[in-house]
Amino acid sequence: MRLDQILLVFLALLFPVLPTHSAEIGPGSSPGCQLKLEGSIQAGDSEKLSATLDGLSSESGNVSMCLNSLGGNYDEALKLITIVLKHTNVATVVDHGAECYSACAFLFLAGNTQRSEDGELAPDRTLDVRATLGFHAPYLNTGTGTDVADATIRNFRRGVNAIAKLLEIDRRELFPRGLLAKALQVEPNYLLYIDTIEKAGVWSIKLKGFKPPTALTARMLDQACRNKDLWTNFSHTVLGRPADDPEQLHGLSQSDFPEIRGSNEPIKLSQGRYHEALDLFGYEATNLCIVDVFSNEKKELFLSLSMVPADQEGPKPEQFAEQVMARLNDPQSLEVISTPLWYVYSPDTALMSLARP
Repeated sequence: MRLDQILLVFLALLFPVLPTHSAEIGPGSSPGCQLKLEGSIQAGDSEKLSATLDGLSSESGNVSMCLNSLGGNYDEALKLITIVLKHTNVATVVDHGAECYSACAFLFLAGNTQRSEDGELAPDRTLDVRATLGFHAPYLNTGTGTDVADATIRNFRRGVNAIAKLLEIDRRELFPRGLLAKALQVEPNYLLYIDTIEKAGVWSIKLKGFKPPTALTARMLDQACRNKDLWTNFSHTVLGRPADDPEQLHGLSQSDFPEIRGSNEPIKLSQGRYHEALDLFGYEATNLCIVDVFSNEKKELFLSLSMVPADQEGPKPEQFAEQVMARLNDPQSLEVISTPLWYVYSPDTALMSLARP
């Protein structure tokens, strides 16, 4: 790929064709959207967001901000990202029916939650399977005649500076490097959509709005272990194969590992619990994947996957069941101990296919 094509991805953020009025920033309309940012990102929006966040009570804990924007001014988006990271505990959401592209998509990646008292941050960004999130690279008009070469040089420097600014702000590396690498390799006038569960899983994006499975099979559980293994232990190998290989996302594919094992018959729970240890996971296939499934009185399923060395004992099924029951009224706490049920699906599963009816 030519260097000028790579730079177009980020230069598109510098020169978007969008309305000139700024985004609407204010209270959201649902519990999952305490704040909202809608419309084109323009100069001055960072001051509005900063004032809004400053006005919130510090006792409110995490704040969720729903995004619905086609993008906008890239430099202003960098300021918005800085504010979100400075305030911390600002989760980002692209909700049902919303669209988030370009500068908005990079702002989405800044969603975070404080992991420890020393300021360590973890990603907290959620995409509804019925929403659209994309990184795009429209064309860049560099002029005609004798001005083309000079314009190309200027735009090259601006593109390099744009990339440098983004990386400099993200000092805690919340932005997945694999995603940035893929975005840089998208051809002009195309879109990199977050449209499969693998893209969400490997790039630490939570999903909502999906219909959970009513039953689990042994094959689905082995698939879930495979997904967890790939998306954690191997996700750093971001450039192992050409970006235009449709089977590749982060340097490794499912075909690099043994076939998915198990039958398609539903597993049988005993007193609402199921426990199994699956082998051959980890870098040298020396880890076990400890699977725990729990079903409460409402027949809701909860899944836990733990990777442990083969010579160590994993958690007991009773522990997971007790933890789930103790945290049913605390969704954020429940997320910490459980594995999303959409992990049980094949990595190429389209998000829209999982949407609630």
